[in-house]
Amino acid sequence: MSSEVVHTRPMMDTTLRFGSHLPEGSLVLTFDDGPGATTGSGRGPRTIELAQYLAEEQIEATFFMCGKHVSDHREIPSEVMALGHRVGNHTWSHRHLPDLDGDSIREELRSTRALLAECGVGGPIPFRPPWGEWDQRIDAEVNADQEILAGHSANYGWDIDGMDWQCWWNMGTPQECADSYLNHIRKTGSGVVLMHDSTADPGRPGEEMRAGNLAVDAVRILVPALRAEGFTFVPLADVDG
Repeated sequence: MSSEVVHTRPMMDTTLRFGSHLPEGSLVLTFDDGPGATTGSGRGPRTIELAQYLAEEQIEATFFMCGKHVSDHREIPSEVMALGHRVGNHTWSHRHLPDLDGDSIREELRSTRALLAECGVGGPIPFRPPWGEWDQRIDAEVNADQEILAGHSANYGWDIDGMDWQCWWNMGTPQECADSYLNHIRKTGSGVVLMHDSTADPGRPGEEMRAGNLAVDAVRILVPALRAEGFTFVPLADVDG
């Protein structure tokens, strides 16, 4: 009697992962809520310019994108990947998952994953819940959907948040934002860094944060400053051990 060998695809690990175990001085750069595009070099989301700068600096970042913004900029995900970065799922509309029923939670993930696939983002991709909100009920709802599990690799949080969105809301300067991150990073020593290349919150203050965004300019200050202090940049895959 012969036995049939069944090959299965890796399924998403829904446990929220952090970078606390990374070697001292190792940083993973991640950007949420995009993508976005603003004409010129003033305030506003500039995802491609940010991705280009990081590529020039040989830094692989991960961009956790919201479906509602991808739908307005379908060309950006593949361009970001072509520059050597990873693209992840940050739900469709950046809603608080604990406030949603199971069907709505799953649709937030499924619809964004499907659109990213249409935009050329293949294979299982990383996921990050809005605001890092994750509990046993959400975990169970996601685990009930094989399509979601097959389309994603893992679930990621963060260790370092310099609150850049607050800086953009207050029309702060890139230097003020960079200084906030430098202080947080020095205290923490290593880990996954959360920044925002856009803002997905609807209405005010989301529109004000989006209009005030200067992430590119802040990162141009932050990267050389961190390297001068001995920090190194590693890909999100290093969080997986």
